[in-house]
Amino acid sequence: MRELAAAKLRETGYEPVVAANGAEAFTLLIRRNVDLVISDLDMPEMNGFELTRLIRKTDKLKDVPVIVITASDHASAVDAAFAAGATSFLAKPINWTLFGQSVLFVLRASRDQQALRIARDQAEAGARFKDCLMSVMSHELRTPLNAIIGFGQILAEQFEREQDHLHAEYAEYIVDGGKRLLSSVSDMLLASDARSGPITINEVDCTVGEIVSEACSIVQKVASLAGADIQVILEDGEAELRCDRVLLARALAKLLDNAIKFSPPGVRITLAATMTSGGLGLLIEDTGPGIDAEKLAALAQPFAQPDMSLKRSREGMGLGIPLVRAIAAAHDIAFKLDSEPGRGVRALLLIPGSRLLPRRVRQLPQESAAGDAAAR
Repeated sequence: MRELAAAKLRETGYEPVVAANGAEAFTLLIRRNVDLVISDLDMPEMNGFELTRLIRKTDKLKDVPVIVITASDHASAVDAAFAAGATSFLAKPINWTLFGQSVLFVLRASRDQQALRIARDQAEAGARFKDCLMSVMSHELRTPLNAIIGFGQILAEQFEREQDHLHAEYAEYIVDGGKRLLSSVSDMLLASDARSGPITINEVDCTVGEIVSEACSIVQKVASLAGADIQVILEDGEAELRCDRVLLARALAKLLDNAIKFSPPGVRITLAATMTSGGLGLLIEDTGPGIDAEKLAALAQPFAQPDMSLKRSREGMGLGIPLVRAIAAAHDIAFKLDSEPGRGVRALLLIPGSRLLPRRVRQLPQESAAGDAAAR
């Protein structure tokens, strides 16, 4: 049967190499480059199951397709062969008319899989290169940007003291542009870190009020220019939690910035914090135009603004929602986004109770306590 198979393969234009058993076949496979292995399961010295497992464990051969041949009444052997790593099978007695077509089909599928593996490796290499480039460029840009911002502020203060309001305004433009660029660089660096796994957080103890206040201060200028009305409602602003204060405030600021950016002037935005049965809820809701479910789901992808052309009317790189998700995931915070056209957008961050700190009792200074005791 082996000789007949080899003859059929030669007729079809292939160059078969034959072996009497699995051990001999493996030696030939190591020495030569082959495109396909056709192996009986019942062989002396090393059977087809052992040969297939050995092929899959060998780096040089692990991607070579293997067709196993078995008796038609041994159905369980086929399952065992696939478990060992077989690609396809032929049943005895072999239909020689379909034999060549089976070989052609497996070889074609193998070439397609090889092309997919190459494309996947190239895509992964390209993604790693872009992440590395983004990280390096972000780090390299921070130092000169900090210098631009710092000296721009010095110039602005100097011009103000000299009452040179025109040049003071120019200096403020430099500072504002530098801060915006630095913010974009920081976003790209954080997005790059998020692609490689959970981002690192610097946990500190802080109050809800401090986080909300810092978030509002980040968007204060943008809100003022847009005439946005941000209403803050805190059920307990003194409630303490352990988190990365800077990143959590940044996440809230991103949501506030989106509410301002994608709404008409004068939009009303509510930022509320309330205790829930499971922890603390932070809600940001606006009265803007809203967005349909399909576009809302697309915003979860990086660089997925509704309009990413150079002629777009709104600034930004489409990293706001992905960064909020990354920051929330690093804190084990549930993040939900909901919207309907004409009914605004609602963003909810559910902070688990494990991050809330027990209420601390404020101790009176010793002198004051002693005075109160004397008075009593």
